[in-house]
This record gives sequence, structure tokens and C-alpha cells, in this order.
Amino acid sequence: MLSKKPIILFKTPSPSSALDPYNKILSSTSYDPTFIPVLEETYSIDDLQPILKAGPSRYEGVIITSRRGAEGWNRAVNHHVSLHASRKGKEKQKEINDNEDDDQGNWSNIPLFTVGTASTDHINRSQLPVEYTPHPVQYHDGIPPKSAIHLIPYILNKPPRIKDQGGYKPYLFVRGDKSTDLLQDQLKENQREIEEIMVYKTSPRNDIIENLRLLQSDKLSKGSDADPDADTDTDTDRIKLEKGWLCFFSPSGAEVVVPLLGMNGENADGLPENNDDQKAWNGPIGGLDEHNGNDHKQAESNWDGWKIFVIGETTRKWFEEKGLKVDAVADQPNPEGLLECIQAFDTSFIKV
Repeated sequence: MLSKKPIILFKTPSPSSALDPYNKILSSTSYDPTFIPVLEETYSIDDLQPILKAGPSRYEGVIITSRRGAEGWNRAVNHHVSLHASRKGKEKQKEINDNEDDDQGNWSNIPLFTVGTASTDHINRSQLPVEYTPHPVQYHDGIPPKSAIHLIPYILNKPPRIKDQGGYKPYLFVRGDKSTDLLQDQLKENQREIEEIMVYKTSPRNDIIENLRLLQSDKLSKGSDADPDADTDTDTDRIKLEKGWLCFFSPSGAEVVVPLLGMNGENADGLPENNDDQKAWNGPIGGLDEHNGNDHKQAESNWDGWKIFVIGETTRKWFEEKGLKVDAVADQPNPEGLLECIQAFDTSFIKV
């Protein structure tokens, strides 16, 4: 029986490993997925509260380009609604009815610009009140743009929401602390105003080093098709191990993981403190050799042959700037896009 090819997903599964869409689609094929959570997020929704209270009339549209951004919107809406839950039901319902066709209180009249499907799917699953759910823009062939740079033309080419009020209103961009400025810069260059609200910050998880050590022990010391009773400590044994894919979903995630894996001679300088694990940290994961000072070379040999997948162009650009080869980029930033491109690569590799 052929073993499944290992595929390491450097992301947090949602809502769990078993139910995560990436796990479902990959497990049903010839791939064996493993999740390594890299980042944790801290949400701050205070800046969205006055905006929700004032209503959407001053905005041209809402821009949310990540699931975390969508989660920030959901949390802000739920908090805002809960603050007003004590109002008499009749009075509240009258206000909703009065505002159904009024910009002042109904966000469903406002277009929602997104990248991929993660943002809209997350908002839809949260079952927010309709009046706080912007309506997703209809894209060509029903396929949303795969990155921020591909989203820009849809924003620029959409006519003003209210044509008789003298042009475009500002766009509300709900974002995190690691978002790039590409989208904002392009909109500003085209005389569009954008108001940015940061709803979350990401930071490396405290358990990332330990999780990567366990990953090394599982995937580099045993391998999917190795005899569990065999000695796999030698370089010869390592060469025989099944090698698969390392999958990255953001530049900020790659920035944490790449130095830890020792890829391309990256080192661990500047890594965040990590309690007891950090005190024992001596260099890149992948094979520490304190006696001959050859940490980087050993680390590279351990991961040599593993292919790199990235979810989009922004993450690919990060790898290219580091001089690292990317083997596959998803046409669409979703599980189907990942599976399609790695299968295409693996199939073409076998044919060659």
C-alpha cells in the first residue's frame, strides 16, 4: 500500500483539525496533512464601535481581506448588538424597519470587497443580524480575486454607490497589524480615500518551538513509509524518508517559521522570548550540532527536498526576497486551490 505524502500546514485549524476544510479535502486524497499553528491573534474592536453606532452612510464600501479581519468585524457587531439588547423590543424593531432602506442604519446596503472566500464564509457562518452584514460584491464568473492586487481593479471599476452625491465616499478597511500597504497605496494613487481600522494583532505562539521539535521528530526521524522499528538516525536513512510539502499562508507566519527551520541559512536572531523553550534554544530546528558548529548546514539537509507551497502572491514575494524557491502558488486562496496546484506539481514531477 502506497503511503500518503506528508503535507505540513503552518496555520491554525478552524474550527478544529478534524473539521478544518483543508484537512477534509487533503485527507480524502493521497496527502497526509499536519497542522502547525504559528500565530495567535489578539483582537481589539473598540475603534469599530463608534463606526457601527454612527452607521454606514459615509462609506463607499467595506474591505476585509482575511478571516481574522472578518472575525474582528463579527466580534465588533456582536458587542455592539449586545450593548443595545436591553432596549425594548418594539422600539428596536421599529428602528430596524425604519432603516431597512436607509444608509444610516443598514450595512447590508454597503458592498463588501474580499479576497478569496474565507472572509465572506466566516461572516456568513456567524449569522450576524442582516442589517450588520455588508453584501458581497459579485465577481467575474463568481470567483473572488485571489489577492489584494487582484482585488484593486474591482474596487476602482465599480461605479459610485450613490451617483448624485459627487463621487466616491471613503472605503472602510478592516485589517490586522501585518497587512501590507499595497491596496491602500493603489487606492490613494487613484484618488480614493480609505479609512483603516485595525481589529487584531498577530504574534508568534509560545508553543511554536516545541511544536516544531515534535514535527521534526515525527516527519524527519520516522517518515511516512519507513519501518517503525528501523534505525533512522543516519543520513542514508533520512534520504529514504518520504518528503512532502511545507505550506505557508502569510508572510508573518513564514517570518516566524523559516528561521526556526534553518531554511536557506536563516538564523534565530531576534526570535520572541518563549519561556523555558527559548532558554534552551541554540539555533535552527532541523538538527543541532553544537560540536562542529554546523547547525545551518545540518538544518538545510534535513529539509532538503521538501517543496514549498504559498497561498498567494504576497507570501511568494516574501520568499523570493529571501532567496527561497517557491514550488507552487494557489490560483485561489482556499483548500481547493491548494490541492489543485500541489497535485499539478506532483503529477508533472512524476512524469518528468
